Amino acid sequence: MDEKISVIIPVYNLENVIEKCIDSVLNQTYDSIEIIIIDDGSCDSSPQIIARYAKEYSNIKIIKQKNRGVTAARLAGVKEATGDYIGFVDGDDYIDADMYEILMKNIRQYHADISHCGYQMEFSDGRNRTFYNTGDVVIQDNTKGLIDLISGVRVEPGLWNKLYRKKLFENFKQDESIKINEDLLMNYYLFKKAQKSVFFDICKYHYIIRENSA
Repeated sequence: MDEKISVIIPVYNLENVIEKCIDSVLNQTYDSIEIIIIDDGSCDSSPQIIARYAKEYSNIKIIKQKNRGVTAARLAGVKEATGDYIGFVDGDDYIDADMYEILMKNIRQYHADISHCGYQMEFSDGRNRTFYNTGDVVIQDNTKGLIDLISGVRVEPGLWNKLYRKKLFENFKQDESIKINEDLLMNYYLFKKAQKSVFFDICKYHYIIRENSA
């Protein structure tokens, strides 16, 4: 049986974009996936939209909480996750259908604790910028992973283009009041615990630049 991936999607007032995000996770070529959607106190129609999805798909679970921010939402999802690996997708972004299949293949091939890929940034005017799409495969031990993360070389500070072995989150805590570079801080803790990471530089995550985004 395939190892399970728990995909955590924080949602706050994303009624116009959340369906595309959820659909992209549902359409993954990797089958063993549970989707945990955290409604972080939305006051638009997002709760009704995600409730409809949860009613239709048995692998979707919803967590409701008062608005506490993205870090609290993600950690609430981790707490409820039953998967062997954890992935994060921001509710206003989307992913290619084979992203998790590729990341899991690399985890198995290289016996890695973290598997990550490149991404592409999409702008409202139609422009698209890739980071970096070289096709390179880079193996990172504990030290190299941290150096690459801090230097900004090879490791995107975001959480959303990566898969993490769930054991990395054991006894994990982070100050939920931190609102700037909170992704980088969480990655620092996780890469510090990881014995090996593998980076495959193909752009499978779509990061959407939109007005009024956090």
